[in-house]
Amino acid sequence: MGEVFRPEDVAKGRKRLFRKAVRDLSPDLRDAIWQIIESGEGMESQKKLVKLLGEEKAKHFLRKLSQF
Repeated sequence: MGEVFRPEDVAKGRKRLFRKAVRDLSPDLRDAIWQIIESGEGMESQKKLVKLLGEEKAKHFLRKLSQF
């Protein structure tokens, strides 16, 4: 049988993945990135991340998030 997840479990896992991905960044930068990700704007969010982190770091960050 497959696993069943409650919505709370998914949200907790998402935050845990985020914390792992940004653990080496400053607290202010972490907050800004979290707000961008939570906005759910799709491509606009990616553009904002590139503007904030730079292209290479943004790609690396997004790869880290998709790995987990």
